[in-house]
Amino acid sequence: MIFRFNIFLLSVFILTTSFSLDDSKSAEAYKYSIERFPTMTESLRDGEQFTIQISSIGCYHGERQTITVHNNAGVLSARLNEKRKILSLSDINEFIDFEIQLRELKFGGCTTVDTYVLSNTYDSYKVSDSTCSWSGYKKLIALFTK
Repeated sequence: MIFRFNIFLLSVFILTTSFSLDDSKSAEAYKYSIERFPTMTESLRDGEQFTIQISSIGCYHGERQTITVHNNAGVLSARLNEKRKILSLSDINEFIDFEIQLRELKFGGCTTVDTYVLSNTYDSYKVSDSTCSWSGYKKLIALFTK
């Protein structure tokens, strides 16, 4: 029993000392790599679309949403539930910033986990955010309430 308790204390010590204040930067403080792959928004060709599936699960909540971005003759539009929006240049930049920040997220230690699945015809990737400091999808959702 004492051995298990000591292992538990050692685990807690390791977990609490392995995080630094630098891991909890706000979205505005993120710096992008100079060299990077094009985002799905930047790679979207005429007639193509991609989806962002968002699920947020925590101790007292659980929600799931899907955003679909479509390119129709060079005009990008996005759909969230029944809301559809033609994307302005500013909106497109929000999607690009979202994906760049998502790909550069660091490990977190929060009980709330936001999971993102971005997929198109050619590629799909999944990222989980447990930092409790980013919440990048909230800016995308806010685009549909303007």
